[in-house]
Amino acid sequence: MKRLLPLFVAALVSLQAQEQIIDAIAIAVDGEPITTLEIQAVQKKLNMSKEAAIEALISDRLEKSAIDKADITLEPGEIDAKIEQIAGARGLSKDQMRTALHNQGLTWEAYREQLSTEIKKEKFFQQNIASNIPQPSEEDLRVYYETNRDKFASAVQMSLVAYASGSSEKLQEAMQNPMRTIQGVQQQSLLVSSSEMAPQLFQLIQNTAEGTFTQPINTGQGFVAYYVKSKGQGQGGFESAKQAVMMQWMQEERIKAGQDFFNKLKNDADIRIIRL
Repeated sequence: MKRLLPLFVAALVSLQAQEQIIDAIAIAVDGEPITTLEIQAVQKKLNMSKEAAIEALISDRLEKSAIDKADITLEPGEIDAKIEQIAGARGLSKDQMRTALHNQGLTWEAYREQLSTEIKKEKFFQQNIASNIPQPSEEDLRVYYETNRDKFASAVQMSLVAYASGSSEKLQEAMQNPMRTIQGVQQQSLLVSSSEMAPQLFQLIQNTAEGTFTQPINTGQGFVAYYVKSKGQGQGGFESAKQAVMMQWMQEERIKAGQDFFNKLKNDADIRIIRL
């Protein structure tokens, strides 16, 4: 037994040392630590390599530091307005939104904090990065379209009737009785192309059967739902896809500008590798 005791103590010390290493600081970015446990968690959650997880965490630290230095503040009620917008786009009330988040294991306070961070990121981007993105010319868009034809299917032509109201109850009443005129609800017939729509709205209408309504959308200034009369294929070509080309071009330029900005921050940062 006496001979086994030193071996047992040595094994215990070894295990304790391994646990400390597992949760130790791996990298310091301008003094901000990234732990080995964080790297493993990001690898698992996002299903990425260790190298990609490290790059993502370094970018996260640089981004947070830049936003803190920019001293970006939010207006009173800005988070609540964003929550209403998100809930409305999903056809949920605020209470239903709370329940959905709870079912996902996310507290209301944590969700508000997450939204606060996202809003600040967007404000920072608009103030410091977006100005570096040039506006494309007609020729730029045509060249992009010709180079990426496979990304742009023929535009879908849609015949819709928009029902709009400042009251969600009035809008619901109109949706249940579409042939009646409901006071406080405006109607407008529309013939539009998918290339003229935001991707989220296009997807919503695509997922709505002909002869039925989309779910109500909270625009922040009222509520709107679309009655889908018909959906058909357009003639295709650059003109019909122009709006989609513009959005895709801007999205790629936005990503590129963001990467260039944070690459510069990374080159100027004090990044120390402690253990990997």
